[in-house]
Amino acid sequence: MLRTLTAVLFLLLLPLHSSSAASLVTDANGILTGARDILVGVNKYDVVIGNGTCAGLFSGCDEQSDFPFIAADVYGASDALLALLQYDTRFVQAPTRISGCEASGFGNCILLTPYRLSTTYPDYVDIIGSLLPTSGQPYSVETMSTINHYNAGSSGRTYAVWTKSQPATVPEPSTLMLLGIGLLSQRWLRTRGKRVPV
Repeated sequence: MLRTLTAVLFLLLLPLHSSSAASLVTDANGILTGARDILVGVNKYDVVIGNGTCAGLFSGCDEQSDFPFIAADVYGASDALLALLQYDTRFVQAPTRISGCEASGFGNCILLTPYRLSTTYPDYVDIIGSLLPTSGQPYSVETMSTINHYNAGSSGRTYAVWTKSQPATVPEPSTLMLLGIGLLSQRWLRTRGKRVPV
């Protein structure tokens, strides 16, 4: 009886366990549009992959605060995104299935993550490029204008826009589940009290 009660309680409490693993986000056509809950350091981030200018996607792209990472963290972020993508053959073998790279004739896709204002050129930013499919060198470090940008459709480049994930709310147990636990406990206590000692 105790084993049965334990099993039932375990099954009832199972929905309370909520851990969010990193996952890819695709649209209805199977095109990769982003990822959720990518762990970088101690923070989780969501990523939206898409076209646009650096200025349009990163709040002007003209202040360091416009970028979610500093130089020390951008490689960890790129590593985490590549690790999530590298085993998914839908995108590694067909990088044109990544948003912004659909029309690329290059056979690869570079996900651009700006991380600082250029110290060399005014109105330029330094960008880490994560290359898919990864062949040898997984990154390229580029400097590009904040206003002009690569046309993602023709050059195989698209932006990865990172934002901190909202903390998950702790789910409360449902009323039915609590009622079930109470009834099972009552039943167990009743049967335990009726035992006749030998």
